[in-house]
Amino acid sequence: MILETLPMLGSLTVDQKLRLVCELWQDVSSDRTITPEIAALLDERLGEHAASPEAVRSTDEVTAGIMELKRRIALSRT
Repeated sequence: MILETLPMLGSLTVDQKLRLVCELWQDVSSDRTITPEIAALLDERLGEHAASPEAVRSTDEVTAGIMELKRRIALSRT
């Protein structure tokens, strides 16, 4: 764990830890490196979508499916 490697992080205040999280997130999110493998995968998926745009589900459809699954699980436990 990182706290074991960098024990001084444990002595930071909550505010300092939150600021560190924000700085780390900004640093990670600014890395725009895309490997050739990732680029090929993205191109493949975009091609699949272009060929069959109707094959995707909306966020509402996915959410409804998850809620239905949760309902069935809850019913099976009773």
